[in-house]
Amino acid sequence: MSSAPATGALRRDAAANRRRLVDAAERVFAERGPEASMEEIARAAEVSPATLYRRFPTKDALVGEVLATFFGHLVELAGQALTEPPQRCLDVYFETVGYQLAAKRGFLHGMWGELAPTQLVAELEARTGQLLDRAQRGGGVQPSVTLADIAATIWALRGIIHTAGGTAPDAWRRHLAYVLAGLRGPAPAAPVAPPVPKQSVEERATAPRLR
Repeated sequence: MSSAPATGALRRDAAANRRRLVDAAERVFAERGPEASMEEIARAAEVSPATLYRRFPTKDALVGEVLATFFGHLVELAGQALTEPPQRCLDVYFETVGYQLAAKRGFLHGMWGELAPTQLVAELEARTGQLLDRAQRGGGVQPSVTLADIAATIWALRGIIHTAGGTAPDAWRRHLAYVLAGLRGPAPAAPVAPPVPKQSVEERATAPRLR
């Protein structure tokens, strides 16, 4: 009977230790990218390399776990953006994704795409499609904007963040502002006042002036 609480405690400890390893890996990969070694991650987690390898036999296994967390967070952000007004939902999504990418530049490397969790990537694409549909129905973006345009915008943000680095850390935000303006299309022209009837013009012209 007494073994059940002990087993539960061990499972909680194991889950906490696994979470600590993944958190450390996320920090190191975000800063160093794919060049980060398992030894660096073990030091960041304050464990021995042997402990890390017992949990994650290969670096790819650890990367897969980290990317699952990262993409899962992006899916959550997309879901939160869906609660925003149609005129703002895509703006909020792009801005939050931009901040995530800027804070975790190590995830910009091309190799991560091969290890990205397929199911979460598909879910993120579905959420993005819902955001686009919501924005278009509410007049937030032009009807001609496609899901490929949204993906291209994310790719552009990744490229700018990767290239600018710490030299111009906010360059992506300026670029995004221009892109969003283009996705919305030209602002509606100000309403033109109806022409004044000819009779009114003549009446004004012949009206006695005050002295």
